This record gives sequence, structure tokens and C-alpha cells, in this order.
Amino acid sequence: MPETLRVLHIEDDLADAMLLQHALHDAGAHDIELEVVRTLREARFKMARGGYDLVILDLRLPDSVSPVDTLRTAEKHANGTPLMILTGSAGVDAETVGLHINLLDKNEFFHGKDPRRSHRLLALVRDAADDALHI
Repeated sequence: MPETLRVLHIEDDLADAMLLQHALHDAGAHDIELEVVRTLREARFKMARGGYDLVILDLRLPDSVSPVDTLRTAEKHANGTPLMILTGSAGVDAETVGLHINLLDKNEFFHGKDPRRSHRLLALVRDAADDALHI
């Protein structure tokens, strides 16, 4: 895995984006460069430029028709970069994303300040990026 992990976080809720950033920082992820965009349009532009090790995606974005549309658009433009879905509706979204996508429930990781949850989140983020390098 590269020395610095470059992650694109596609999230329209800035509070959720900050929660992810704080959880990763609290777990000691000083080697992760997290870039946040708020729309699919911005994400397509960023992904076209490439250079990301992982894309973390919210399925409900203001310029998307549906969660399925969000996922399919992200998959199309990610150019093989692994995707991880961070959602508050994991039970509903599990049927949408399929087994090839890492799905994390943000309610599990952002419910109170728990270092074990932050460390688990960090491990899952690193594993998702690392798995793609070995395919």
C-alpha cells in the first residue's frame, strides 16, 4: 500500500464528512489524505483525474436519481478504484450494493466516541484499499 492513502469521500452532509475525518484521525490515521466532494458531478471530475486508493460513497446525493444510480455512476467513473459505502441505512442499502462493495453502517461507527470503533473503521478502510491492490 502507498505511504499515504488517498481517499475520495463523496458525501453531501458535511457533519457526516467531519465525523469520518475525526474517527480516522482519532484512530491515528495521519497517513490518510481525505478529500471530500458533495455531489456526483464533482466526484466524476475528481475520479477522472484519478490517483485515489479508495472511494467512500454516500448513496443519497442531491444530484442523483436513486441510490442505485449513485452506485452505478460511481462504479463507472471510479476506473477500478475500490468503493466503500458508508450509509445510515445499511439494512436497506445491502440489497442495492451487492457483495462486491464494502458496506459500512455509519450508525455503528459514529455513535459516541469509542476508540475501538474508530480503530475498526480505520482497519476496514485500509483493508478495502489494500484488497484492491492485490486483485
